[in-house]
Amino acid sequence: MKSKLLALSVLALLTQAYAGSKRLPVLNQPIANMATVEVAPIVVNLNQVFGTEAIDDQVVRFTSWYSLSGAPVVLDFALFSQRTPATRANFLNYVNGGDYVDSIIHRSVPGFVIQGGGFRFGTGGLESVPTDPPVVNEFGVSNTLGTIAMAKLGGDPNSATSQWFVSLGANSDTLDPQNGGFTVFGRVTKGTFGNAQIFGDPVDFPIWDAGGALNELPLFQSFVDGIGQSWPDYSILFESVTLEPLPAGQAGESSILTYSVVSNSNSALASAVLNAGNLTVTPVSGQTGSTTITIRATDSVGNTVDDTFLVTVNASDTYSTWASRTTFSNNLSAMTQNGDGDALNNLQEYAFFGNPSTSAQPALPVNGTTGIAPGARYMTLAFPVRKFTTGLTYTVESNTGLDGSWTTVWSSTDGFSHAQVVSAVSQADRTQVTVKDVAAIGSSTRRFMRVKVVQN
Repeated sequence: MKSKLLALSVLALLTQAYAGSKRLPVLNQPIANMATVEVAPIVVNLNQVFGTEAIDDQVVRFTSWYSLSGAPVVLDFALFSQRTPATRANFLNYVNGGDYVDSIIHRSVPGFVIQGGGFRFGTGGLESVPTDPPVVNEFGVSNTLGTIAMAKLGGDPNSATSQWFVSLGANSDTLDPQNGGFTVFGRVTKGTFGNAQIFGDPVDFPIWDAGGALNELPLFQSFVDGIGQSWPDYSILFESVTLEPLPAGQAGESSILTYSVVSNSNSALASAVLNAGNLTVTPVSGQTGSTTITIRATDSVGNTVDDTFLVTVNASDTYSTWASRTTFSNNLSAMTQNGDGDALNNLQEYAFFGNPSTSAQPALPVNGTTGIAPGARYMTLAFPVRKFTTGLTYTVESNTGLDGSWTTVWSSTDGFSHAQVVSAVSQADRTQVTVKDVAAIGSSTRRFMRVKVVQN
């Protein structure tokens, strides 16, 4: 082991970092994969997807014992000042306590993460970093390229202690939905993120299985486990961890971001156009399939954050196209006909996923209630709304009797964010919606609800 491991590094007096005026771009709400039909454009407000976060005016600098061009290889961590207060305070406690001095990067997964903060070298050799009580999970910012997040135990969102990791890939889809989401509390500065990529490059630092929690240990390329070699001499060790002023040009002060389309894998299927912070994806008529689109947000000094999502374009369906591929009893195919003799005409079979060649029951509306009596209990109807169709309208109506005029409660043209929509669950070919009446169930007045479908 190198002599510098035989003695503890001197811990410099660290001052507490505090909020400055600088900001970094982040991904707050990744764009979900979506499906549409060939005639229906999609509009996304990118200002609701991306944002900026205030950062401290100091960085946490991890200085390794490796050098490039005569200078030590360092990682500068810019911490969010306000977004994750408990996680920030927890991390700075370890920094100010000297707990990360002589710590190592003990895990490397190429294209995914490098991880540290779990092990260090003391006078007796390798030891675990002493931990404080676990910190509450503060997931919110997405795990994108270059973000810093806390590691934790599986199945316990609030178990993070000392271990941190840097994302070396676009990890939103993997890490955001897992274990309550992994708390992103900062970003590696753009000036040192290349160093994080070097540490995570198996060409420069091949991965060695040293057993147990060190089974993905990155070691310098000259380590071959030969006679006389000791792997700690080839580890990525940080001999100092200090607070330093935020270097110039690493963050901007404006919260305004500019957007660009990085890639559109199938522009013949759909165009992707930016206008005043909105992204409009417009399918090309007559084309179906999928395209992968990547959008980039850039701040005033060139920091970037990307989001990638999939758009699937399906053929636009109508009653006529459905009828052309459907078998009807007695060849009765008009919308108002009922060849199979059940309670539904052909249009209703289409709307509720029935089969007009048999008397099998389709997905009929189901009556229910929601709320608490008295005065706040409402009748509901739950039913499927067909996706990828044009000109088909579902209208829920209510009445106090089965005659007279009916009151419109909700129409599919209103969308699924309407006040009367109790729930809307998206499925592959339909949205299962539950709609409540506009009037509460009274003690004496009867209420009736129905669904009317119209194909224009």
